[in-house]
Amino acid sequence: MMIKLIAADMDGTLLNSQKELSPNLFPLLEELKNRGILFAVASGRQYYNLTKEFAGVDGLSYISENGGMVFHQGNCIFTDEIPWEDLKRPVELIQKIPNAKPILCGVKSAYLSKLDASDPEVLRNAKMYYERLKLVPDILEAAKQDHICKIAIFDVTKAEQNTYPALQELNRRFRVLLSGEQWVDVMNPEVNKGKALKALMAAIQATPEETMAFGDYLNDYEMMQSCYYSYAMANAHPDLKAVSNFQAKSNDEDGVVKAIQQMLQKN
Repeated sequence: MMIKLIAADMDGTLLNSQKELSPNLFPLLEELKNRGILFAVASGRQYYNLTKEFAGVDGLSYISENGGMVFHQGNCIFTDEIPWEDLKRPVELIQKIPNAKPILCGVKSAYLSKLDASDPEVLRNAKMYYERLKLVPDILEAAKQDHICKIAIFDVTKAEQNTYPALQELNRRFRVLLSGEQWVDVMNPEVNKGKALKALMAAIQATPEETMAFGDYLNDYEMMQSCYYSYAMANAHPDLKAVSNFQAKSNDEDGVVKAIQQMLQKN
């Protein structure tokens, strides 16, 4: 078992229920670096949010926006842009859905309308995931100055029952993904963490048998299919467990750290 690359999701995987990273993770990341194993954080979150969470840790790679962007050695090696003229229809559709608040996710920043940001819960959740967030009068107008790779929708209620069904008509052009209890992502059809992980694997010449991945939700599905050492967390969605080859302990039991420590002991 020779591992070159480990990718792990953030929410529900690396982060516990209190949204905290395990203190045991940081010495482990140092050991991985010393052994020449690349660690990648793979999340629906924004790149700038992820680098803040791992401030002071060198040598990490980042799969952000659920696979929309990949950063390796500080450079963006992959981005999957939605052309500006294709943004109008989904944004207008989302704005008609009660309790659905669209955020346009770009390379430079994320964009939320000032009107939607007037709801404190919407603003709090947007700021939780988007370190660079601009509040603008018109998100479509603001998007002209950036490269947008994802439309994230925060649902004040339950996304699976409200926003997600209402956006199914977009599936002809986009990929509509349930990425959390209150979140839906709209992206280009081929965007996913699995494709992004393969871009990283190619960059460091790692095979699926030399790659390990951890996840808990449906936005991790293709990532689990992209490598042999695929670990669903004990708290994972049943469909993710079904497609994963292994299971780790839950995010509240330090599952990722324990599974990696076991792997290192065998090598």
